[in-house]
Amino acid sequence: MRHLRSPGPGHVLLQIVTVAVVLCGWTDSPAHAGTAEALALLQEQHQERRADLVRAVRELASEAATAGNLDRSRDLQRLATAVDQVTLDLDELPELYRGTTEPADALEKQLWQLQDEYAADLYLLSRRALRAGFPSFAFHLVREVARHDPDHRRARELLGYVRYGDRWTTPFAASMMRRNFEWHDRFGWLPAAHIERYEAGQRLFNGRWMDAETEARHRADFDNAWEIPTEHFLIVTNHSLERGVELGVALEDFHRFFVRELAAFFNTPQQMQKLFDGGSAAVRGAGSRHVIHFYRNRQEFVQRLQRKQPDVAISNGLYLPSDRIAYFYHRPENPQANMETMYHEVTHQLLGESVRRTPDVGRDSDFWLVEGIACYMESFRRENGELTAGDPDHVRIYWAREYALRQDFFVPMARLTRMGMREFRLGGDVAMLQRYYAQSAGMTHFFMHYRDGIYREALIEHLARMYSPDARVRRRATSIADLAGVRFETLDQEYREHLRILDATVEAAAP
Repeated sequence: MRHLRSPGPGHVLLQIVTVAVVLCGWTDSPAHAGTAEALALLQEQHQERRADLVRAVRELASEAATAGNLDRSRDLQRLATAVDQVTLDLDELPELYRGTTEPADALEKQLWQLQDEYAADLYLLSRRALRAGFPSFAFHLVREVARHDPDHRRARELLGYVRYGDRWTTPFAASMMRRNFEWHDRFGWLPAAHIERYEAGQRLFNGRWMDAETEARHRADFDNAWEIPTEHFLIVTNHSLERGVELGVALEDFHRFFVRELAAFFNTPQQMQKLFDGGSAAVRGAGSRHVIHFYRNRQEFVQRLQRKQPDVAISNGLYLPSDRIAYFYHRPENPQANMETMYHEVTHQLLGESVRRTPDVGRDSDFWLVEGIACYMESFRRENGELTAGDPDHVRIYWAREYALRQDFFVPMARLTRMGMREFRLGGDVAMLQRYYAQSAGMTHFFMHYRDGIYREALIEHLARMYSPDARVRRRATSIADLAGVRFETLDQEYREHLRILDATVEAAAP
């Protein structure tokens, strides 16, 4: 048995000061439209069609090997292996528009044809999934469509891309390029004419050129901080331009993953159908940027915020719905924890800023989900071209497993879901709060992943109803068990089963 990892009281306490926030504006809708059986049938159809593609790609790999092209054969075998994975989270799509190129040879032509046909079939399946009441599964299929047919216009548009010249890009990037700005990995978007001077160590501040050190002295005052705009965020920092750009890239990755995975948060069922039909929809929260303040050090973070949040000294970061700003500071001793805190608080920010006014979510019940979804999102990662969340060995899920399986701590879901914010936060000591947070993260993981996500749609609809700006919808919100169509007692059993499977998965992967 490996040593237990402490969840850290400071890490838990920083969540205590986070005020509950709001999500999106679903209108009242019928109960969860899809059933587990209907989803299982769609998943089976997907797996059967994927198996057909795997067989065809492996046949091409054999042809390449027979022709003596071993490198091509290995590439095709790797593609077949990737296609055969249970989940496909590869996010790196080609930037160039493929339609202007021709396949290199007959083998590549066959591969492209196979992939195009597969993508077309999957897009039709995604439409059926949406009509059946499974928008999240539909978006998973759309991502796979774009992976195999990078020029599939509807899939690209649904994933937030636009065509600009001979490339696929985002609307913001296209607007910047039209203004003759260029993206620089260190400095972000710059006028093309400024790049050479920036690379030479010069900086433009208040209309004057100066060396980088002089600019940094001016920017040290947060009132003169760098402002780095991205597609969905405005990063304000007095740490450095380079660090602000890094944060912007990471947060855009997070935003893309978050909005895509939880698409039904931000679109009504009618809007989702309109998007798939080729129209546009007024997505909640779109239009304005989310503001991030990032300070050079903890001392400055505390000094700037203690009047707004008296107990800020116990926090590593926080989101204040009152001013709609998320606040963080540079933590060089633990950069990964720095980012996880940011993902947690930005989860609250993205949900809260999807509506104009923040209702009192979780006050009387279901506070577990307000914090559970944010704790779950701490596991977000970008690795090897993948955007993923839900690592079963992440510290939040680790402790969910430890408490439930080895320390015999488990609050029945029927009871935990009835807890409002006050009982959840103040009903015990810090040790009990840690257990509540761990179980909330574990339950979120369960509803997102159990049996390939059979309860994911129910969770999303539950969130949508909880966070609706319409008080009538919130008052009529039903339990997660009702939406899942399963008794709480059954969910409790399945949750423990899910944790045991995660436990076995982690142990099998251990060196």
